[in-house]
Amino acid sequence: MNSTSIDNDDALARLLASATVALDTDRRAAKSCIQRVAALLGIELSSESPGTVGRSCMHGGLAPWQAKHVSSYIEDKLDSSIRVTDLAGVVQLSTSHFFRAFRQTFGESPLAYIMQRRIRRAQEMMLKSRLPLSQVALECGMCDQAHLCRVFRRIVGINPNAWRRQFPVGPDSDGSLARERNKPSCNGMRASVGFKDE
Repeated sequence: MNSTSIDNDDALARLLASATVALDTDRRAAKSCIQRVAALLGIELSSESPGTVGRSCMHGGLAPWQAKHVSSYIEDKLDSSIRVTDLAGVVQLSTSHFFRAFRQTFGESPLAYIMQRRIRRAQEMMLKSRLPLSQVALECGMCDQAHLCRVFRRIVGINPNAWRRQFPVGPDSDGSLARERNKPSCNGMRASVGFKDE
């Protein structure tokens, strides 16, 4: 080992020790120490770095693994009752802390997020099948067709029957479904399937 390497190691150790001490008392000093360590290591730190997902956790949001588990749990249980206490249990948080962290991470309450996902599932089902709205409602975890219609109109802006008529069903001249041609793309699905602007 040469003396430059030892000097850098000592400098890194001192900076990290300073950052650790300053973290609880002086965040600006801690940030400065971390930036100097990064410079010594040749790492560029920027506010638009790809690690922005992890930062929501530092500010009270869910950790990335928690967000993934919660959204997966919600997708699996859309056809049944989903309680916030169950969601909090999935990520091992108290209900009140989970509620705040969920809102921080997803930008809306768990109930609003679940309703958005249920309506999205209802739209997908209406695009792929001719099931009656009452059946679609039950398979999306809604109480009945009236519940589906109320929530659908609130989120999308029109009733489900009117929305469904925009995407005709039936065989085309070549035997394929006309709906497949008119089907909204997955990219920007919120805009293509007619969600109201909030």
